[in-house]
Amino acid sequence: MFLKTFCRLAVLSVLTSTVVYMAEKPEPDLNPVAAPPDPALLHPVERIPRARFGVVGSFPLNKGDLRALLYPRTNEEEKAAALEGLKFFTTPHTASEGLGPMANQRMCLGCHLNSADAFPIDREGNRVVTTVSQVSRAGRSTPTNFDFTSFDPATGGGRAPDNDDAVNNTGRTAAFTIFGDFSPSTNVFNGLTQFSSNSVQHVRPSLNACIPDAIPSLAEDPNLSGGIDSETNLSSQGFRRTVGERAGPPYIGRGLIEAVFDGDIIANEAAQKMANHSSLDAPGDFPECPGDCIAGRHNENTSNQAFVGGDPNVRVGRFGLRAAGPTMLQFVVGGLQGELGFTSIFNMNELFSHVNAGRSGCVSTTSAPEVQASTAISLRALLRLTAPPEFGSALIHILESDHPAEPQCRDDLERRVLRGAKLFGIDLVAFANRMIPGRMPQGGDQRDEHAINQADRMLNCVGCHTPVMATGQLPAEIGGRHLNNVWAPLFSDLLIHQGPNIDAERIAPTPRRPLIIQRASARGRVFETFDLPRGLADDTLPNQGLATGREFRTAPLMGLGRIGAPFLHDGRVYLSQISEFTNPAGTVYSNRKVTNAPLIVRSLDDAIRAAIELHDLPAPFNSPNQSSDVGGGCPVPPGNRHGNVFYRGGAAEICPSYDSAVSQQNRGEARKVIKRFRNLSSADQKALIEFLKQL
Repeated sequence: MFLKTFCRLAVLSVLTSTVVYMAEKPEPDLNPVAAPPDPALLHPVERIPRARFGVVGSFPLNKGDLRALLYPRTNEEEKAAALEGLKFFTTPHTASEGLGPMANQRMCLGCHLNSADAFPIDREGNRVVTTVSQVSRAGRSTPTNFDFTSFDPATGGGRAPDNDDAVNNTGRTAAFTIFGDFSPSTNVFNGLTQFSSNSVQHVRPSLNACIPDAIPSLAEDPNLSGGIDSETNLSSQGFRRTVGERAGPPYIGRGLIEAVFDGDIIANEAAQKMANHSSLDAPGDFPECPGDCIAGRHNENTSNQAFVGGDPNVRVGRFGLRAAGPTMLQFVVGGLQGELGFTSIFNMNELFSHVNAGRSGCVSTTSAPEVQASTAISLRALLRLTAPPEFGSALIHILESDHPAEPQCRDDLERRVLRGAKLFGIDLVAFANRMIPGRMPQGGDQRDEHAINQADRMLNCVGCHTPVMATGQLPAEIGGRHLNNVWAPLFSDLLIHQGPNIDAERIAPTPRRPLIIQRASARGRVFETFDLPRGLADDTLPNQGLATGREFRTAPLMGLGRIGAPFLHDGRVYLSQISEFTNPAGTVYSNRKVTNAPLIVRSLDDAIRAAIELHDLPAPFNSPNQSSDVGGGCPVPPGNRHGNVFYRGGAAEICPSYDSAVSQQNRGEARKVIKRFRNLSSADQKALIEFLKQL
């Protein structure tokens, strides 16, 4: 506790000296968040009734839809502040408004369409939201085939990933592609801005005269044109090509994330370096790891590169997939300009396209600024006021019982959820006291402030997915009363962590192509599926602060069971009505009794299991890859390669032996957690998944 208090005071003393105000905005945005007050003033955050959450009409959305998205006690003034942003977010825009002329989507909602392709009820009986809004994720129905999206010989540009065929065409996804060159020796990312003004491939121009961006060939790239070494894939200048995809997350509780005090994020970093206890540990596991192998760190960045008048001082980041964004306005303005191509008073730069330079008719015909300041401010209000959903009924019944740690469960589902919460590492009494109004004893409960069971963290999912964070005082004139001084169930420490890395995928001169392999179901039926990439690393790092290519912010889990897949930073774990019967995604898992039992993602349960497993490197085959080995962990294609990616042999391979030095050095921070998960019984694994679906 002393450590956390010290961190709060130290960070506050720095941040309060860097207050910056911007012209033409109604409230200070860049003031540092004040530390949480006396704990006695903290209270549970409001949550939207689960059945109502995210259930909206057809777009563009209107005032009546706010009831499914905003905090239940939102008043008329707050709804009015968010309404312009809601309409803008969900309205298809045109070139006459200033869209583009280079863009990725016609509207903000274009990156959040997964709910439109979701199953109302999947094979396991899971129900998820099927209407689209800002709480939806990026949609994905197939992998992306970069052979088609990178370059179109007929036009000289690229292609939008809008075709269901990922083998002979582009594939279909709302994730966007970023690209550039990376020097591992200097840790420098070159965004190739002569080809795309912000390192993003813009593939849906608003003007017919425009051609989509192309990712430049290696021969066109000045950093690579002299040829690349076949062993290292580095050019004579020390660069290699890096390409990555980014999938829009659900914008749930982002105002709560903004309201977390910087000092508390840093204090989480210090706490992760301390020893903890788990009754699931096996002696001698990962002796190279201090503590629990988890060693997250905070990211730092400025906001002045995103908009005019931004704060040049370095601050603790929290927004985006690598926590590179310190402020909500930075997040909003970046999307307006980078994805839709709208200029605003905050960023007057029109996107540049190398392939369209001098192309007749491919010029914006609207004057800047194309979006008024009020639109950006309203979008910020909308995201700040978007609330988390109520937990599932089984978890609520447990939390509302007289003894949450040992409740009288009504049925098997509640017993599984209870077991799953304990395996996650939650102190259910502390969690109930912070989530249920009136439960906190007067004077506090003297339990862990984050609701972590410090006596036995079990799997220690809580080591990164911190269940509860207390918010401070955000200097917001609109919406602050919903965000300030509350216990927020973020299920994230807001730190960046190292994920597993497969060198063969990371350093290939061109991205891995979609690969169809055969897998077998538990009943022995053979399916053709797409194989998923195993490593999470890529070095596409435009303005990502301190983060490296292996580091990503812990994803908040609010609403996970209500919104569903796709999961992970690029949406690679997906489930859609298209993939249900045609080439669903595949991955592998292993446990104590069955090594590399195949998994085909055909339900929300499967998707959650796949996302869990991909926190660490799945084990490859330990036997020769023969025709009888259908659906195993790392099938090797004919010729030992697929495109530019090799599967076996050398220092960079997709299928290293599970216990090899190559495999060990490239494993993620969650390796101890995932080994514990793999050692669980199938019933306990199912219990953890049932708990996660209650969030």
